[in-house]
Amino acid sequence: MIFGKCEEQNEDVAETVAEILQDMNEKPRVRECSRVGTSRVGTVRPIKVKLCSADAVSSVLRSAKHLKDSGNNKKTFIAPDRTQEGRAVHKKLVERMKEMVSEEPDKYHYIRRGAIRSVQKSEEFNELSLYED
Repeated sequence: MIFGKCEEQNEDVAETVAEILQDMNEKPRVRECSRVGTSRVGTVRPIKVKLCSADAVSSVLRSAKHLKDSGNNKKTFIAPDRTQEGRAVHKKLVERMKEMVSEEPDKYHYIRRGAIRSVQKSEEFNELSLYED
């Protein structure tokens, strides 16, 4: 799911998705993509993207952090498609993680595999260690 990408009139969603993926240096085969919901003034509908393989999905989700560095897509983010129950669980995890950040500012806190993990901040800390689980 792609969130935060403004919708334009007569938008070609496939082209929009291709531009976002290009900003992430990803070139997976997109099987299907479309905006979710009905268009309303003042709202930005998410884009549901189906890729051809689970490996491509994993690669795109790992590269999603690079969107914040791109010029056009700073407010765009990518997250896996979750069920309604999954969204509720994830929302609770995010709320708890925010509490932990204010309680323990000397640690990095992140969500991995349905649990909150914490790592001591240090000069030797490498962001890549977050993805070695």
